Amino acid sequence: MSLLGGLGLHFHFHNKSAEAPPLTKAQLEKIFMKFDTNGDKCLSRAEMKKAFNYIGSNFPGFRATQALKYADANGDGQIDMQELDDLVNYAHKVGYNMK
Repeated sequence: MSLLGGLGLHFHFHNKSAEAPPLTKAQLEKIFMKFDTNGDKCLSRAEMKKAFNYIGSNFPGFRATQALKYADANGDGQIDMQELDDLVNYAHKVGYNMK
């Protein structure tokens, strides 16, 4: 065992070719709509935070806030169906992989 291993430090090297493929826009849209928990066809910041957490964001609250800034065209504090494409484009641009 190496000295670093004895200190409880472990290093994992990932082969890029072995990584899961990125989520598609269609998959992201389906995931976001799954988190429309009250069924109002709008995503609140809290619902988006849960969705970003689900897809693996390290900072889901930050991502939800940034997504609102990016996609909330009418400024009502939520993402409606007309703004959903912009939300999906934002999440796709940031990049998340399948689990």
